[in-house]
Amino acid sequence: MRAGYFDPVTEQRVETDVSAADLHELVDVVSRLRTQRGTPTIEMTKSDGSTLSFSFDDECAFLVWTDALGESSHSLGGRFERDLVFDYFGSWSEAPAEYLVRYADGLAAVVEFLRVGSPVTDSIIFSPD
Repeated sequence: MRAGYFDPVTEQRVETDVSAADLHELVDVVSRLRTQRGTPTIEMTKSDGSTLSFSFDDECAFLVWTDALGESSHSLGGRFERDLVFDYFGSWSEAPAEYLVRYADGLAAVVEFLRVGSPVTDSIIFSPD
């Protein structure tokens, strides 16, 4: 599967192939690119055009899933008292606290998307946009 993120140092989009086995290495690389805009979003794209965007910090994550028909949904369900600020391909972006999920649950949803093509897990609710 293809993964992309924005490198704030070079101000370029970086594209790479990613599997569930090497996801943690990619997340580690991207997490070190944190700026005032936050950590860059990682966006996974399947060959059918569906995508999963994973925006995160050390505690929480925000997911946006767009299926092959172009219908998008966002994560729900966290109990956070703050919003998440993140870098969405060079733009300062923010997700409200009620859209956030625990970091570990978000990462598990990404692994599931890489494995089977859907981020749906028992831990995360997706709501249509």
